[in-house]
Amino acid sequence: MAENRVPRPQAGEHDAYFSTYIDRVVEGDLMVDLKRQAQELAELCGGLSDAEGEYRYGPDKWSIKEVLGHLVDTERVFAFRALWFARGGPTDLPGFDQDEFVRLAEFDRRTVESLVAEFVDLRQSTVDLLSSFREAEWAQSGISSGLPLSVRAIGYILVGHVIHHQEILQERYLNRLEG
Repeated sequence: MAENRVPRPQAGEHDAYFSTYIDRVVEGDLMVDLKRQAQELAELCGGLSDAEGEYRYGPDKWSIKEVLGHLVDTERVFAFRALWFARGGPTDLPGFDQDEFVRLAEFDRRTVESLVAEFVDLRQSTVDLLSSFREAEWAQSGISSGLPLSVRAIGYILVGHVIHHQEILQERYLNRLEG
């Protein structure tokens, strides 16, 4: 889109569950938000030690490293969905079990630095992909997890998902580490 202004998705373009993320995105330039978030996440978590990255605020909660890994996995999955739908992929896409992905990935083996760097690099790749879409491609949609999902909704979900997890990281992890 010439101006990079991506209209807010309508309710029929996504499952109601995703409103949790989409509603967090303020009106403005979605592409600017996407670019800004990589730097924000790097500033929020980039200085953490690996020991701090393994902090969990509860026994059944993800570590900071696992939250970062989840952001990486989600970015990849949703960017692929955007590409698939924008290009008219002929089949429905499956869902993904975020808890199983995190469990199998064993993100605590990694460094905080590597996870943050991977997210920053991956987000730039997502920005490059989404920036290439024309208006008609943003309006495309498909079926994922048995539910309708538009490319436009995916862009907003990606921004809102990171906002959601940045808030959790600050409130439930970093504030407790500092205290």
